[in-house]
Amino acid sequence: PGFEDGNFVGPTLLSNIKTDNAAYTNEIFGPVLVCLEADTLEDAMGIINSNPYGNGCAIFTSSGAAARKFQQEIDVGQVGINVP
Repeated sequence: PGFEDGNFVGPTLLSNIKTDNAAYTNEIFGPVLVCLEADTLEDAMGIINSNPYGNGCAIFTSSGAAARKFQQEIDVGQVGINVP
């Protein structure tokens, strides 16, 4: 009801999201990028590995060691290093 002609969501960027936000806890089907920040690499990997969806994630770093650790220790479908 109300979407007889379809429902379109344009490309959307959600930032400053926390792990209890509905945008994080529910899988969104559409062109939506949900951005979370973490204080440490270990915190970031903990957030990623505890997410039940595990679709994809990215890290932005100038440290090759951090990039390798991130790539090897997370459990997701896609990993981006210095790319969105």
